[in-house]
Amino acid sequence: MSKERRLVMVASLLADSSRVRILYKLLDGKAYSASELTDVAGTAASTASSHLSKLVAGGLLDVKPQGRHRYYRLAQPEIAHFLNWASTLNEDPPAA
Repeated sequence: MSKERRLVMVASLLADSSRVRILYKLLDGKAYSASELTDVAGTAASTASSHLSKLVAGGLLDVKPQGRHRYYRLAQPEIAHFLNWASTLNEDPPAA
């Protein structure tokens, strides 16, 4: 996959506020169950499950089954760095 295509795919994953809330919850480096992340997403369980699947398929999250639960965490530490950086964009827009 080209760098352009990869960036477009990641940007499309970040274009949904529920997915961003899930990612921000995971910035602490811990793994959370799907039900915990459903609460954070503020959506129905089926919708949160779809969001989690997309984030895993997009390479942003790793999932580890444990018993009847699935635990999610950021796939790489660089994702946290990127999210922290991206959240500062236009914080103090330059004077025109």
